[in-house]
Amino acid sequence: MKIIINKTNAILSGFTALFMSMFCIYYLKSGMYPEAPVFLIIALIFSCLFIRNASSLTVTQNSVSRSFFGFRKKELLWADVKEVGLIGENVFSHNKNRTGHKYIYISPRSMTQKERFDMIVKWPPKNILYMEYSKKNLEYTMAIWGKELKTYNVEDLFPNTED
Repeated sequence: MKIIINKTNAILSGFTALFMSMFCIYYLKSGMYPEAPVFLIIALIFSCLFIRNASSLTVTQNSVSRSFFGFRKKELLWADVKEVGLIGENVFSHNKNRTGHKYIYISPRSMTQKERFDMIVKWPPKNILYMEYSKKNLEYTMAIWGKELKTYNVEDLFPNTED
């Protein structure tokens, strides 16, 4: 099953990169050379965000891998996976029903609650594969994983979990 990591952010960052690139080209053609590099830098930043968010996560019976246009960046065998979890990004909200954007993560190491909190604060993680939460993605991943799902800051979905 192929899953785009974050469709909404991919669309927004791709559109912004394209828009800023057009501004850069316009300023270069108009002879406004000091302004063009600013828009080029902004376009490059949003291009990097587009690549990160538009990458796809392929979940199979044997492994999980992240790739962009067919080029594999990282692969993790299920035998090497130590933890699969669901996290909510908005850890600083005092309202338990506003947990923010949710992600499913697949980690090669077990984590404590503090490590999960640190992972969210320093989002996106470098050595951990992740995808945007949807019920379908979670059910498919858990059918393959078959072990306990770790949760952090997702009381709106799982009200009886403790952080």
